[in-house]
Amino acid sequence: MISHTTEQLVALKGITKIVYLLSFEIGNTTYRFSSGDAEVYHAANPYYPGFIDEMPDIEITSQPTTNDISIDFYDESKVLSTALLSQNWMNKPLKATKQILDANGNVILNKIAFQGYLSDFSIDAQKSITEITASSIWADFEKTSGIKTNAKSQQRYYPNDTAFEHSQSAVDKVYWGKDGPKTQGSTVPSSPYGSPRVQP
Repeated sequence: MISHTTEQLVALKGITKIVYLLSFEIGNTTYRFSSGDAEVYHAANPYYPGFIDEMPDIEITSQPTTNDISIDFYDESKVLSTALLSQNWMNKPLKATKQILDANGNVILNKIAFQGYLSDFSIDAQKSITEITASSIWADFEKTSGIKTNAKSQQRYYPNDTAFEHSQSAVDKVYWGKDGPKTQGSTVPSSPYGSPRVQP
């Protein structure tokens, strides 16, 4: 249950504007953007306008949100696209705060509308748009629990799936994207697939 003071309830009747404050990490850098038209300070941190091109309206409810959200950023300077292509971004945290303003631009409420982790991105170089997708922190709670990496457990839920049929005999480690450790007097061939490719 989301509770408000009497003063907030009165002020909410005259809402004229909603602004989203987004913060997320790529590598070791935190990016903060506002969907409004002016720089905003929230929790002593600046949020910069002019970068969010399009994002969905996020409804705040008492139930945890399990969906994904996608946000388009105007990225003419290629700051975000360069960072995404060169740094660690997968499963980095993203938070969207919904800021509700009165007719005079004063903040009535700041509510966390979405929390999740970066799960995908795409780049449209011609339009200078970088799209970032985040999956809710609650998304994993919708997955079926109790499945283990053996055929018997897997086939309890997926009777025709034989993917783990030979898992017990697969005892050799596979070193994906790098050479395995070398022992004295022997060599270990490198992976034929090379390094993992960054998702487009």
